[in-house]
Amino acid sequence: MSRSDDDRGCGMDNRLRVVAAMLGSAQGCAALAAGDSGTVIRLARRALEWNQQELAARSGYSQPTISRVERGRTRATRDIAILVDLAQTLRLPVSAVGLAGVAVGKPRTIDNMYRRDLLGGAAALTAAALLPQAVVTPSGRIGEADVAQCWVSLRRLYELDDHEGGGEVYQLAEGMAVRLQDALRRASYSPAVGRQLEAVTATAMEHAGWTAYDAGLDEKARRWWLETCHFDELAGVRDARVTALASMSLEAGRSPARGRETVALTEATRTAASAQAAPTLLSLISAREAVGHAHAGDRAAAGAAIAEARRQLDHGWRGDEIFWLAYWGPADLSWHETRVALALGDRRLAEKAARAAVADADTERYPRNHALYTAGLGSVLAQVGRLDEAIAVTGDALRHVVAVGGSRRGFSDLRHTIDRLGHQHYAPAQQFAVAARRLLPTVA
Repeated sequence: MSRSDDDRGCGMDNRLRVVAAMLGSAQGCAALAAGDSGTVIRLARRALEWNQQELAARSGYSQPTISRVERGRTRATRDIAILVDLAQTLRLPVSAVGLAGVAVGKPRTIDNMYRRDLLGGAAALTAAALLPQAVVTPSGRIGEADVAQCWVSLRRLYELDDHEGGGEVYQLAEGMAVRLQDALRRASYSPAVGRQLEAVTATAMEHAGWTAYDAGLDEKARRWWLETCHFDELAGVRDARVTALASMSLEAGRSPARGRETVALTEATRTAASAQAAPTLLSLISAREAVGHAHAGDRAAAGAAIAEARRQLDHGWRGDEIFWLAYWGPADLSWHETRVALALGDRRLAEKAARAAVADADTERYPRNHALYTAGLGSVLAQVGRLDEAIAVTGDALRHVVAVGGSRRGFSDLRHTIDRLGHQHYAPAQQFAVAARRLLPTVA
């Protein structure tokens, strides 16, 4: 039998270091990139020098259950409760076993901080865990397979961001971008691999900006986006520049005072994209342009831009879009139309569009967007006087926003909705706002 933590005089901090080292190994990186939770659990168990019986005793499950989970041959690997318990026992972040938005150690509740502490604390230890060893320690030669694994890992980071929010994964995103930048400077690779490495590095840099923005770190977000644009000038990574400019237009569009700036950024995004840009991208650009025009008070231009966004979206998915555009669809366009209608004072249209955004949102793939749109619908309903429904919808939004605990945009939007309800001359709305405000500070 292997020695326990107590036998080795090994505390929690050392267990975290041991597990983090395993995640950063070649085997750990491969398992993480493949989303193989059974292998991740087995590697973590072995790193701690536990056998299956010891893990079973520590986690409260039987040895056959541990065996089935590690082999991935039964539905046990799809049992969230088992995976969460094993991750907690092994000091793994739940994201390492393929889970996101799952509370650890107890049911998901408003005041549950443990999940966020575990994931956030592990982020610094595992920032390099998703990257291949040749990139993490760039003393050798990077090949095409290494770059391919970087792309797989970056896509998984996008998925985690969609489910947890930028606040939970910003450290991971920034760590990935910095290590890729370092690999570009220090590693050796062929010219062809170098171009591929530049592309994935630029995309990681932009995503560091995006997660910073969603985490409420606006200055860091702008710095990363501007750095991405500068990198494009040196390396010619157009897609990353397009993405950075599109993100900057979204950030500017949140402020009614920055309407003209929003329009200018969408024009720059369109210019940076090729003349043959995919309709999905053109739809997104036009929708964000419409928000800028609406904030600037140009009703005709805003209406024309929304119409163009719908026309482009109707062309459908072409197949050569930038991969992050997969989220853009009718729900997201409807939410932009909601924002345009509110900026122009058309509450009837805003209500119709907000209901469509919530109804069409993909709650499983993009829970953050669904949470944002639900909070927005609650605000619109409060503005049009449907207060009882606004209370119910905002209560639902509260649960969704808490589940995506890392999105500070979500908390910000929800606070605005709750404050709006609190200012109503309607006792149930005021009472709801008082109760909701007590809950928000415990998770923000």
